[in-house]
Amino acid sequence: MNPTNFNCSMNDTSELRKLIVENPDLPLLVFAGEDAWRDEGCSYLQCTAIRCYVEELTLYQDEWLICDDYMDRLEDDLCNEDEYKDLSDAEFHKMIAEKFDNTEFVKAIVVYVG
Repeated sequence: MNPTNFNCSMNDTSELRKLIVENPDLPLLVFAGEDAWRDEGCSYLQCTAIRCYVEELTLYQDEWLICDDYMDRLEDDLCNEDEYKDLSDAEFHKMIAEKFDNTEFVKAIVVYVG
């Protein structure tokens, strides 16, 4: 059988190879979206979409988030907390910025499949 005849998720791996060669010391994180899993008794499924990037992420409440998503999540999670309810908008955004600045981010090659 010729594997190029199959609907593979990544027919051309040049983009991923390039990221690995250019960033050999970065970890590789693989994330599977909800379309990558079906409860049909199969252990593994072939995915039909794949993207890869070098990104900076942080682990927040057991979930990896890119910078922008982390900032949005912080704002959403903390805006109704009693501790911050009396802050002005400027004070709240300053507090969020300080938390963001003190967060450890990991630069990694990230592969998204789904």
